[in-house]
Amino acid sequence: MWYFFSMTHNLNNGPDRPPVTKYYLELDPPTGDDPVADLDRLLRALVKVGVEDVTVPLFVAAKVPGALKAGGYKVTAAVSAPPLPTLLAVQPGDTTARKLGLAVDLGTTNVVGALVDMITGETLSERSELNPQTAIGEDILTRIHHCLRPGGLEELQACAVSCISSIAEGLAMQAGCAPDDILCVSVAGNTTMAHLLLGLDPYNICRAPYIPVANSFGPVRARDIGLAVAPEAPVFVLPNVGSYVGGDVLAGVLVSGMTAREDISLLVDIGTNAEIVVGNRDWLLVGAGAAGPALEGGVVRFGMRATNGAIDRVVIDPSSFEPSFTVIGGSAPVGLCGSALIDLLAELFTTGLIDGRGRFSDPSKSARIVELDGKYAYVVARLRESGSATDIIFSETDIENLVRTKAAMYTALSVVTRELGVAFSELADFFIAGTFGAYIAADKALAIGMVPDIDLSKYKLLGNSSLTGAVRVLTSTGALQEIGRIARMITYKEMNVSSDFMSEFRAAMFLPHTDEGLFRSAKKRERA
Repeated sequence: MWYFFSMTHNLNNGPDRPPVTKYYLELDPPTGDDPVADLDRLLRALVKVGVEDVTVPLFVAAKVPGALKAGGYKVTAAVSAPPLPTLLAVQPGDTTARKLGLAVDLGTTNVVGALVDMITGETLSERSELNPQTAIGEDILTRIHHCLRPGGLEELQACAVSCISSIAEGLAMQAGCAPDDILCVSVAGNTTMAHLLLGLDPYNICRAPYIPVANSFGPVRARDIGLAVAPEAPVFVLPNVGSYVGGDVLAGVLVSGMTAREDISLLVDIGTNAEIVVGNRDWLLVGAGAAGPALEGGVVRFGMRATNGAIDRVVIDPSSFEPSFTVIGGSAPVGLCGSALIDLLAELFTTGLIDGRGRFSDPSKSARIVELDGKYAYVVARLRESGSATDIIFSETDIENLVRTKAAMYTALSVVTRELGVAFSELADFFIAGTFGAYIAADKALAIGMVPDIDLSKYKLLGNSSLTGAVRVLTSTGALQEIGRIARMITYKEMNVSSDFMSEFRAAMFLPHTDEGLFRSAKKRERA
């Protein structure tokens, strides 16, 4: 139950204002001449600093007397921004120096959280955990089908909530505070992940006509979904645009700044799908298509996520054909993450070890090329070099899967831009977003025909822009308003059902492409 107080609110709510404000209040203790109730006394003090028309949840009202007594009637009140200013917490003493929020990238595979000082905008620390929903299903479709089982939706929601709560507790402990000191949460994720977090049925997201329950979500209270932060903390889940364009993509557009410019730019968010956004301050078009399973390790024998033990960079000497590589965490390698797979494919092709079809042209060139089950493979790390129980290899089957991924990516890019009449050369910037976007080497992606042959200076890596966008929501109410404006600007196009897509996809199933004129700068490297 909520209490409502009907007064005229007078809060400054400029676009740079965080969604939560703290006020230090020194109250007069009650006397016989001033026998005002504890909550009324607090609200009277808030009115004196210009904060009116405040909604007070019953849960918070019950905490007021204890906080007043513990602080000697010197307390800090945390209030959410209009249009419904709400008393979120009352803390003894002056705690205005720190105002903590939690930004979350709710990914299909990994969940990343950032503890943010909403006063300074500084990210104090980050923490990542494997999404426990992966134990139920690695892919979105499996999880949607799981919701058809009795209690399935509730199970998936509990997984998401427990993961975010675990991240919040870990970050709070690291910062030397309690989880209930976290006064606001912002979450960016794809449409299905947002539905699962909020307990909304995702059944129709994957079925024609592909309609989600909702595209925008009003803030909910943390305790409504069981998050282990301040119980009344508002939780902002970034909006989506239909079934295939989620808040993670809108966050990327916000971070890129492309809607503030007259020049046309392109953003690609690489995950399980590749969402492609083209536009400027006046218009946006989004296309989506399958792209990421190979890059996320799903269909490559030694593929893995970008965690400790993953090879993330590979170079092959064009003379000796020997590899050199770096490993996340500095330990012995156990597999290959997406950026390493792109590096490997590019290096094998540009050194001439594989041909345009992805086949080893002359296996006798290097002792690193071995035959397994009737196909050839390149040994990236021998058993003695690796932390695996066997050699880490990259096979022709792996290459075929990765070429399919790069072909889907380039084809989607080509179809979207051509439909708009925009040449790749006309793009002011080419933004690469998503967690994968923090590691990809644009020159290697260009060498295999995954991205267009344009000036490399136009490629801008945004890293985990989903998390960055969620951080911005915690520091400015204007950021959430801008994301809403971006959502309203978008026109959506489904890529994989296009007849142009399928014909062009076949043409792109070659390194770098069947039309070599599209990739004039993708040249082979000569042996020394």
